[in-house]
Amino acid sequence: MKRIITFVLGATLAFSAAAQTWQDALLFSENDYSGTARGVAMGNALTAIGGDAGSLIFNPAGSATASYSQITITPGITFSLSNTRPSADNMESFHGQSINNTYARMKLPNVGFILNMETGRRSGLKRMSFGVVVNSTNNFTGRFKMAGVNGDNSYAASLASSADGFAEDVLANGDWYYSGDPSRMPAWVDMTGYRSGMFNGVTGRDGAYVALTEIIDDEGNFRLAAPVYQQYGQQSYGAKTDAIINFAMNFSDKFYVGANVGITALRYTLSEFWSEAPENVNDFPTIRYSDGTTAQFESLRMNRKYRMAGTGVYLKLGALWRPVAGLRVAAAVQTPTVLNLTERYGYSGEVRLGGKYGGDASSPEDEWIYALVSPFRANVGVAYTIGSRAVVSADYEFVNYGQARFRSRTSDFEYATGSFSNVNMDIKDLLGPTHQIRLGGEFIVSSLLSLRAGYNLTTGAQRNYLDGLRLSTGDRLAQLKHSVSAGVGFSFGRAFVDVAVRARFVPNDYVIPYNYYYAPDPYQYYNKVVDDYILTPEVVVKSTLVDALVTVGWRF
Repeated sequence: MKRIITFVLGATLAFSAAAQTWQDALLFSENDYSGTARGVAMGNALTAIGGDAGSLIFNPAGSATASYSQITITPGITFSLSNTRPSADNMESFHGQSINNTYARMKLPNVGFILNMETGRRSGLKRMSFGVVVNSTNNFTGRFKMAGVNGDNSYAASLASSADGFAEDVLANGDWYYSGDPSRMPAWVDMTGYRSGMFNGVTGRDGAYVALTEIIDDEGNFRLAAPVYQQYGQQSYGAKTDAIINFAMNFSDKFYVGANVGITALRYTLSEFWSEAPENVNDFPTIRYSDGTTAQFESLRMNRKYRMAGTGVYLKLGALWRPVAGLRVAAAVQTPTVLNLTERYGYSGEVRLGGKYGGDASSPEDEWIYALVSPFRANVGVAYTIGSRAVVSADYEFVNYGQARFRSRTSDFEYATGSFSNVNMDIKDLLGPTHQIRLGGEFIVSSLLSLRAGYNLTTGAQRNYLDGLRLSTGDRLAQLKHSVSAGVGFSFGRAFVDVAVRARFVPNDYVIPYNYYYAPDPYQYYNKVVDDYILTPEVVVKSTLVDALVTVGWRF
């Protein structure tokens, strides 16, 4: 079975620095809805429910189903629970540890105000509603760490392989904002690694580099000097939030229509680090310098900080129909969203040597400005009220992520016409439709207490392997996302308090923190590819996200 490298928390390979990828398009287009505690507790199966401030993100017509106005605020907290363990594919070379990580972030997934106005008519247009609601549509909270001993290869040596062929004066003294000649365009991570001392030039061999973790044997071959203890980690946070301006109408308490103007705001921050140290310092040879001083390799560390911010606008139309008492059916469609994005990233590295100061270096912060067109969405729902005690609901949502596209935003962006053609082709070839089923129920115990529960199932967006072959059935099933939720509601006359807890089970992520590279054409070393014959560390990341929310509201 082939590996699917699922892009859960923004895992990146060192050589791909700032290039936009199909994983980026998926990560920033996906929705993972929050909202009010009542909605989350009911699995967000709200398309045909209406009346709740959280329901407007699914169906704009829902605000007109209530006979009251309301104000809501929903604070919450998200816990990221992760476990990493070595992949079975490379346990011979990388002896990794099983590591658990817990990370928590506060959030505010919902703030809402809905005003309902009676027209005084007994039929026809009976009620109109206006709403301003802010709901969370994704949450990027996550953290994991991997660690273990590697006797075959190292992160520092991967940087040396990436830099191989570039002139040493370019790595040492070249302008960070290079342009023109591709022979003077190494990756920023390579320049940072060289300037901090993670790898150095080989005397008499211009363009050849040896890592601090390597030695050159008598036959001129590069190999790891001794086993190294390696660590790699990621931490992410941020959210995608939709601010909705809503208008809806109620016709004869039978048919409801509504429209949203949605303003999407995206904020995402990812911090990564790579570190290495000798498993046994005495196994590494003493470093001797021309001035007679000596030193011993103690540790190295590379850090990467990545930030994404953007905004976009979309339109959503919805309708809800009550054909018979107790039954509601509904549907809504949402236009594509053009997200204007600004991406920033930078590197910093440091080396520590025993007996001599090591080195450190930092790159500037680079900035990329472009747009992402996220795809059209459609959802339908049905709900049934059982007497005055219970309601059950079911939703279906369709999105085709193969329709996402990157675009240039600046007229002076070099080669703007074709700058995203390759990644857009990858998106079209690798991604496809996803299907989400949302189920929910509510049981009214008394006028004071309600009990709720929900379940979500979402299929994966990746449909093909990277080599163009179709995914196997097993790998399609491995992409499934599940979530379960439960909650209670308390009513105190006009005031109400809702509480919800949800667990989201994320598909396993196979993470490779670094690769070695080579140039198929030795004269085009700036067009390197991954060396698949060198088995670098790989870990399996298993993550669960737990949300706890409390909604406080007032009806009037």
